[in-house]
Amino acid sequence: PVEWLPDQAWFAVSALGRLDGFSRLPTDLADSAPRFREWFNHGAPEAEKLPLDWRELDKTPFQKLLVVRCLRPDRMQVALTSLIAKSLPEGRRFTESDSEFNNFQILEQSFQDSDPATPIFFLLSPGADVVGDVDRLAAREGMEKGVSYHNIALGEGQDVVAMERLEAAHRLGHWVILNNVHLMPHWLVELEKKLDEFAEEGSHPKFRLFLSSDPSDGIPIGMLSRAIKLTSEPPSGLKANIKRALQNFSRDQVEEMENNTRGIMFALCFFHAVMLERKKFGPLGFNMMYPFSEQDLMASSIVLKNYMENSPSKVPWEDLRYVFGEIMYGGHIVNDLDRLLCNTYLEYFLRGELFDEMEMFPFADGGGGEPGTSFKAPGNASYSLEGMLAHVEASMPSDTPLAYGLHPNAEVGFRTELANQLFRTILDLQPKEGAEGEGAAGQQHVAETVLQDLLEEYRDFGYEVAELADAWGGQPSPFQNVFFQECKQMNDLVREMVRSLQELELGFRGDLTMSDAMEELQSALFMDRVPPSWAALSWATMRSLGGWLLDLRARITQLNDVVAAMCEAPRVTWLSGLFSPQAFLTAVKQVTAQQESKELDKLYVHTEVLRRSLEDVDAPPRDGVYVHGLYMEGARWDPAGTVAEAKPKEMFCPLPVIHCKAVLTSRTERGQFYQCPVYKTQQRGPTFVFNAALRTQQPPAKWVLAGVALILDVGV
Repeated sequence: PVEWLPDQAWFAVSALGRLDGFSRLPTDLADSAPRFREWFNHGAPEAEKLPLDWRELDKTPFQKLLVVRCLRPDRMQVALTSLIAKSLPEGRRFTESDSEFNNFQILEQSFQDSDPATPIFFLLSPGADVVGDVDRLAAREGMEKGVSYHNIALGEGQDVVAMERLEAAHRLGHWVILNNVHLMPHWLVELEKKLDEFAEEGSHPKFRLFLSSDPSDGIPIGMLSRAIKLTSEPPSGLKANIKRALQNFSRDQVEEMENNTRGIMFALCFFHAVMLERKKFGPLGFNMMYPFSEQDLMASSIVLKNYMENSPSKVPWEDLRYVFGEIMYGGHIVNDLDRLLCNTYLEYFLRGELFDEMEMFPFADGGGGEPGTSFKAPGNASYSLEGMLAHVEASMPSDTPLAYGLHPNAEVGFRTELANQLFRTILDLQPKEGAEGEGAAGQQHVAETVLQDLLEEYRDFGYEVAELADAWGGQPSPFQNVFFQECKQMNDLVREMVRSLQELELGFRGDLTMSDAMEELQSALFMDRVPPSWAALSWATMRSLGGWLLDLRARITQLNDVVAAMCEAPRVTWLSGLFSPQAFLTAVKQVTAQQESKELDKLYVHTEVLRRSLEDVDAPPRDGVYVHGLYMEGARWDPAGTVAEAKPKEMFCPLPVIHCKAVLTSRTERGQFYQCPVYKTQQRGPTFVFNAALRTQQPPAKWVLAGVALILDVGV
């Protein structure tokens, strides 16, 4: 009904329209679409009045929050923070917390609240110097290191030492800090009992215990509940991380470097900050999460200094890029596409133009026509440590995806996922037993309704695979073999669905005792999530149960068409609708290898995006196959036949029909191509299928940094 509005937003508004007070919202949105679009496109819509009579929702902020949740979920965290700050008494104390204090000041305040029976528990985060802060506090309170203040790093055999120190500290009023207690979760139970004994006996009033741990499920609840818990968030934002990286170097270290080395050091710090901060964009940032740290930066700076001292007048750019990208930072990276990303950054940052106030935002072209989206490398005059820090403070704009080479839409996707995680957590915290009164269906009632619908639809479903094998002959073709396996996998999945649902039905009747697996299935049906036993036999998916069931029906429809026609492959294959798209693409190569007597390992799948939609294709191609159902993330497909910049707030762009055929790897392509990774879901990483060569007028490096990929299932 509203062309510019994403389908998911319209579905959410339609659902909201069923609540009291919102029945006119879907109609008003459709009738006054231009006015709502102006609100929708606003940078901070949660702070703007809604169109028409809906402006009155400003008087009831929580109800306005419901509209924001439907139309602009990416703004939910900001809107919730604002609601808490304004609605609760002293709300800002919850939203701003200890932001005006540094770590040591917070520790000082917590120390005042502690006593011998109340330890201080540090949950470690990257970059936090917990021991340094406790050392400083101990010195101020007159505790002598090694005498009345004991620092113990837990590990094999250290539990005995720790217990001895605790016994002495309890009697004599010493301080003890136990580091990395998550490494010995079983011993923590013993420690908890010992602290209970100390509390009964009465400890020396000066006795204090500090504990540090990585986030872990192995920490006893009793230990956490008795302690004051502190954590330190690492600096967030590119500016904070660049400044932190630069501050790892002393003024003397920087002054010892010659000018070119200082310039490269600045680029290295910028690269380090980008690698740390890009992780917040999730799979769009990296396929996997890597533990990049300041040690990587410092080791790289030592290599840089040695190279520059021993190099001739020419800067060894290639050597530096290799050492940083393949060894120092690349040593952490195990995914080939993440390694390509790392090396592409280094190719951009480490080049001769760096010394001429080069643009540091990759491919931003001095802002790309947008004000405030440019950041230049410092000139020679700013190569002192103070000069570089001042340059970052004065010139770095507020955080933007453009700084990483990403499209601004990446911010929308990142914030939407944060909101989704928040609401998933809230749902998990809800009581599972809902009262059935006042129109609210209990968990069992909802699960039973879904169960009956599914059993009615799938109880008698199944492909006769033996008959299929006979019909296709003793020697099935590669494509027939693929679809034969697809039918078997679909049978296995539906059988498990029916088996588990029938078992749960017996549990509801009281004929069977409810097991953990049955309760897990009931909870999944109630929470609209794919049950684990089904997911284990399913295709890769990130959908809710409702979306997954729609997908299941569509996949069965495609398989039914193939089985009915007994053809080699459909006119156009819905690639997203296969359990194993890799097997289907391998069949493309097998057919070509058989027909043209070529070696299979010398063939690859060549892709050509057609200028035709699904309805325009009336026959399969002479060689290869036509496929559809792919969506581009991070950019869009221009009808002119090339990868182009995405439109604002358009997260995914559907591609037309693609012609896939097998060609020799020795064949050279004319023109400029981006090897675009294809994934099954937005999770990326382990769902990789293959690389599709897409024509581009921009440098392929631009799309590598933008995280451009083709996704088979985006839940649309």
